[in-house]
Amino acid sequence: MGVSEHSPPGPGSALRRRDLIRLLAGTACGVANAAELAKLQPADEASRDQGLVALLEKVRRLTAHRNSGGLEDLMLPTFRVEFDAGKGPAAFRKRWHPESASSPLWQVMERLFALGGTFYSDTLFALPYVYTRFPGDLDPLAHVVALTADTRLLDRPGQDAGLVATLDHAIIPLAQRLSPPVTMSAGGYLEVKVPRAGWCFVRESDVYSPAAHRAFFEKRQGQWRWISLAAATLKDPPIPKGTVNG
Repeated sequence: MGVSEHSPPGPGSALRRRDLIRLLAGTACGVANAAELAKLQPADEASRDQGLVALLEKVRRLTAHRNSGGLEDLMLPTFRVEFDAGKGPAAFRKRWHPESASSPLWQVMERLFALGGTFYSDTLFALPYVYTRFPGDLDPLAHVVALTADTRLLDRPGQDAGLVATLDHAIIPLAQRLSPPVTMSAGGYLEVKVPRAGWCFVRESDVYSPAAHRAFFEKRQGQWRWISLAAATLKDPPIPKGTVNG
């Protein structure tokens, strides 16, 4: 989804952009955290229900051990796999090939389940908060959310990048709108446009997209069940509070 260290430059001249960023570097740390950028503070409400906490911990444990069979055992036949890839364990295997330790599923799961989530109702919970709490008047494909109070804003992609500023849980406009379905990686970079600082970069590992993968959990007959793992698509409608879409 992002760019690598060796990707071609984005909009405009890379040299001109780098010179501009260096010129602004002396003041960017002050402006990057200013009111121009809205914030989205981390949230995790799972502790309200210990049954939910237990299920989330089980999913994290199975993910850490690359136990695809254990994950599939948690799935009902109606488990939603993306929004257009079928339902149930068989569709899950076809989509992700989780029998492979190198399946992209594991990185998606590790990133997603490291983030907190929130309740839609007493019986419906979703993560991450980056999705559930994202402002409804902003385009989720045109922004990412900084996950920490010191997310680094860089002058270029790569390990030798210079620090321009740090962002405090900011909602960051992207230089180019993402195309669904969005899968967040851990090794790439995204080009962003910060007010008064111009074109910069962030590590994908430091941010998350509200259009990327999310997971839903529903309490049925007193027991929490994991009911979906999906990223947004163009056909993905909003899910009204207290309901499950399909």
